[in-house]
Amino acid sequence: MSKNVHHRWLQSVEEDIQREYARLHEAARSDPQRAGHGGEGTWRRILGDWLPPQYEVATRKYIIPEVPDGDVFETDLVVFQPSYPQALRQREEVLASGVAAAFSVKLTLNRDGIRDAFERAAKVQRGIKPWLGTPRHEMTPPFPVGLLAHSHSWKKSGTSAAWNVYTLSMEMDKRYAKHPRESLDFLCVSDLGMWCTSRVPFIPQDVLLRMNAEEATRHENGAALTSVMQMDAGESPTVAVLIANLYARLALNDPTLRPLADGFRATGDAGGGGGMMRFWELSTTFSPAVCLGLRMGVGRDRHGDWNAIYG
Repeated sequence: MSKNVHHRWLQSVEEDIQREYARLHEAARSDPQRAGHGGEGTWRRILGDWLPPQYEVATRKYIIPEVPDGDVFETDLVVFQPSYPQALRQREEVLASGVAAAFSVKLTLNRDGIRDAFERAAKVQRGIKPWLGTPRHEMTPPFPVGLLAHSHSWKKSGTSAAWNVYTLSMEMDKRYAKHPRESLDFLCVSDLGMWCTSRVPFIPQDVLLRMNAEEATRHENGAALTSVMQMDAGESPTVAVLIANLYARLALNDPTLRPLADGFRATGDAGGGGGMMRFWELSTTFSPAVCLGLRMGVGRDRHGDWNAIYG
């Protein structure tokens, strides 16, 4: 009973998004820019309502890179770190260290929108100095980058929209992500589904051999793994899957969020799924010390699933 009430509550949010999409889609015929800003405002309201108040959400910010040759990066939505000073939040530019999450927003998702999102994710992460010292820090970016869309362009009969999003995501991930940190973390289409990038730091060769003999031959010392997965959460609305997975991701760095993250998982909102696997060479994914530790079994899975799979 409580689960049904919980889902109806979140379903009403999703219905609000679709009503807003219909209004903005009509407005886009005469003023595309204004409609786009309206779409950003919708997602800002949703994230602002569902995240804790200390995780403030802002629109149209420029992320300042941490590497000398990086470009200032414009993003549609930024979620601030709770510790980011209030005075700095009023500026157009935001320090990368003050970002908890960043999202681009589309009213109607198409192939170019997916390409743009994956290219943006790779570029913004290349402008940030990676955290070193643990498998999670070296494989997972300091903050997630995602794409939020109200709807999609694959409405014709016989066209599998979900399959299009999945195959295009894998194609663009291989094209733009040169390290697991650079993969797009979240892709959410309100009336279609939710996709997440899952990261596994170490697959031993004997396990790899059962998964993929060709990859086992290529990676004699084991491999890291990423996968773009469509999250199946049964009756849960898409927006619930987004919020649940965002909480899980933020909770990796903020333990105060773990009770709520676990609560969302307990109701089934986080979902689960599978996807085509992409294997990475350990020596080019991790620093020498972490790479050696993984091969020797040091530092793996010490804190349960919080440290075993990053997704």
